[in-house]
Amino acid sequence: MLNIIPSLLTIGNFLCGMLSIFSVLHQRIGKAILFICLGCLFDLLDGRAARKFKATSVFGKELDSLSDIVTFGVAPAVVIYNIYSETLGSAALFMALIFSISGLIRLARFNAKHSGLSTFIGMPIPVSAILLIVLSFVLKPAYLVVATILLSYLMVSHIRFPSFKKKHMRVEKG
Repeated sequence: MLNIIPSLLTIGNFLCGMLSIFSVLHQRIGKAILFICLGCLFDLLDGRAARKFKATSVFGKELDSLSDIVTFGVAPAVVIYNIYSETLGSAALFMALIFSISGLIRLARFNAKHSGLSTFIGMPIPVSAILLIVLSFVLKPAYLVVATILLSYLMVSHIRFPSFKKKHMRVEKG
C-alpha cells in the first residue's frame, strides 16, 4: 500500500503545475510562482519516497517526466509569457516556446538515455524553471531573453550537472 505514495506525490507535482497555469489565467502571478515552487517540493519527495518504499518503476519515471514538463516546462513559460508579452511581444512568445521545447527534449532524453547515471546530462528542468522565475525579477527584459536562451541551451546540452539523489551509481563514460 505504501508503494502508491510516490505516485501520489508525483500527481501533487502535476497538480501544482496545473494550478500555476490556472493562476496565471486569473492574473495571480505570485500564486502561480508559489505553485511552481511547491511542485519542486513534491518533485524532490516523490523520488525519495519511491526509493524508500522500493517502488521505482518505468511507470513512475514516465509519470514524473510528464508532471515535470507541466510544472517546470509549461507553467514557467506561461508565467514568463504573461509577464512579458506586452513588453517583449513576439520575443516573449519565443522565450516561452524555446524554454518549454528544450525542457521537453531534456526530459525525453533523460528517460531514454540517462536516468541511471549519478550525474545529470544537461541542466535539470526544475533548476532551470526556478532560475527562469528568479531571473525574471532581477533582469531587464532584453537580458531575460538571453538568459532564457542560455537556460534552454543548458537543458539540452551535454554538460554534466551533479545529482544529489542517486548515490553510489555509475557515471556515464564518453
